[in-house]
Amino acid sequence: MTPNLKTENIIEVLKSVRPPSSKLSLVELQAITRLDVQEKSVLIEVTLPEVNPMVEKSIRFQIEKAISGLDSQIQAAVEFKQAQTKSAATQKIGTMIAVGSGKGGVGKSSISVNLAIAFQQLGYRVGILDCDIYGPSIPTMLNVVDQKPMMLGGKIQPIEAFDLKVMSAGFFVEQGQSIVWRGPMIHKLIQQFFHEVEWGDLDVLIVDLPPGTGDAPLSLAQTMPLTGAVMVSMPQKVSIIDVHKGISMFNQVKVPILGVIENMSHFVCPSCDHSEEIFDRGGVKKFCAELNVTYLGDVPIEMKLREMSDQGRPFMLDHKDSPAGKAISQIARRLQPFIKTAEDATEQIKLIL
Repeated sequence: MTPNLKTENIIEVLKSVRPPSSKLSLVELQAITRLDVQEKSVLIEVTLPEVNPMVEKSIRFQIEKAISGLDSQIQAAVEFKQAQTKSAATQKIGTMIAVGSGKGGVGKSSISVNLAIAFQQLGYRVGILDCDIYGPSIPTMLNVVDQKPMMLGGKIQPIEAFDLKVMSAGFFVEQGQSIVWRGPMIHKLIQQFFHEVEWGDLDVLIVDLPPGTGDAPLSLAQTMPLTGAVMVSMPQKVSIIDVHKGISMFNQVKVPILGVIENMSHFVCPSCDHSEEIFDRGGVKKFCAELNVTYLGDVPIEMKLREMSDQGRPFMLDHKDSPAGKAISQIARRLQPFIKTAEDATEQIKLIL
């Protein structure tokens, strides 16, 4: 046997082979389902979600080139097999939580991303659906701006980032391009994101809404069996007034309000841990008491949270023990009683693909 023709060497070179539009290799996708090594040849079986001649041609070329890099005399035989897809009945989403705000600029999307990681740290399988049609920022916060979802088996494959399944309108437009759509177009897109994305089994799907009470939140409430909504507000009165409108909208469409988060409640000095209440801390707590709505907690301003959001890495991965990290973890635990896992999902919550 040729010295280079060892299973571990072959697997190593196959780490460079990626299906078109995929950031993950065949090895990372666990798509290599058979590997037979002979004296001067190797048989590689690749299992794909669907038959696609163009994808197969690209993969075959990449494999042959990678194997020849080990030894030009080695012959690589590549066979393709179609994966057996899950039945529709086994693909379920246990819990869907919409995260909304009355107005923009309150940190709703950063709360969505880090709340998703906090749920993940509690042991749940989590996805994020970015329905902020007019300002999709989730791809930036998860460093997947340049990725494009693939279509396999007639389904849109969500992008994976930090073990989260992610779908966003931002994946389908160029950076800097605006989406100017009316209600019916927005409704259609949200329907597609729900019915035509292969989410698989998720315990929690976080749905990041655009601010306000426009077409997207209404379409979402009509399309998805939401477990409930979480509202995000800053402490000051002008922010709370708009949150009140958002709560009223969800009440009208019969979506339960799970609680309200006071974001940017106070500033924590990174040098001395001194706390400064810039925006009149406690306004949301008082508002919740007046409306008999659950107050989920407050999240302070931390420089690292802003920096890591810009860098595309969730803050909770590295700073869950910081003041903001502890606050987000506590909010996730307070929402735990509402969570049903995919295995516990009822027929009403089941996602039929």
